[in-house]
Amino acid sequence: MNSDFFKEEVREGFCISAEMKKVWAVEMKVLSFVISVCKKYDIPYFADYGTLLGAVRHKGFIPWDDDIDICLKRSDYMRLIEAFKKENNTDYVYNGFYFSDTSGQPFMSVSDYTGVPIPASVQEKFFGCPYVAGIDIYPLDYVPRDSELAGLQLNMYVALYDIAIRFYEIPRQELEDNLGQIEQIYNVKFVRDNTLRGQIWRLADSIAAMFNEEESDKLTFLARNAQGDAGFGYNKEWYDSSVDMKFEDMDIAVPCGYDDILTMLYGDYKVPVCNTSSHNYPFYAKQKEFLLENGYEV
Repeated sequence: MNSDFFKEEVREGFCISAEMKKVWAVEMKVLSFVISVCKKYDIPYFADYGTLLGAVRHKGFIPWDDDIDICLKRSDYMRLIEAFKKENNTDYVYNGFYFSDTSGQPFMSVSDYTGVPIPASVQEKFFGCPYVAGIDIYPLDYVPRDSELAGLQLNMYVALYDIAIRFYEIPRQELEDNLGQIEQIYNVKFVRDNTLRGQIWRLADSIAAMFNEEESDKLTFLARNAQGDAGFGYNKEWYDSSVDMKFEDMDIAVPCGYDDILTMLYGDYKVPVCNTSSHNYPFYAKQKEFLLENGYEV
């Protein structure tokens, strides 16, 4: 990555600050590491959401985007988790309930550090960026073609998802009552210790992964369905294979059905529409505010 990349730049009429360029660089370094692990263990992955759109339409970041997303089919997602654990690369931080029982997110991510302030020694490895940045990694699960089974799966998942998301907000007696009901219905037993939230997440994940390709025509990220988009799903053949596309100064794998995927997600995706509202752009604003309020230079 040459020094010109880090300069403030205008793309599609949108000004990308030098500060954001550092964040982009961190995210690409993390992505490059993740891709290297995927290649080492022969694990297929796909660019997702705005990263997919950026690769197809801009050959890099959407100018007003500030993050990187990839996705994997469930079996590959689980293999990647095990590969991360096997590699044990301490230059990166792995987030999610397969790495920490206190995690509050239904997917995993890889980042440069755990929180601000970031030690100078770590910043030196990541282009002097003072902010925690990285990539999000989502699992894609098969949706049963039987609509009744699909509805049952979603209801089961939502019951656990809601508890896991609101784990620290739910009154303890209400939480215990809910857990007791789940234990009876699902024939499981939770250990009441500091791993409890992780146990709930992992049970939810096992429900998300209940069905296989032969039983399904679609793939989905079930947490999105649980968040209110109940009918969301991709045709499974859109992820039969991938093609490499340019993303800034690197290549990234995009699903073979990228045109159908992007049309479903964004409509007429070939026409750029500047929109920073969906991510509270820039995502690191609260980190910056904290650092400035506590006397750190950014």
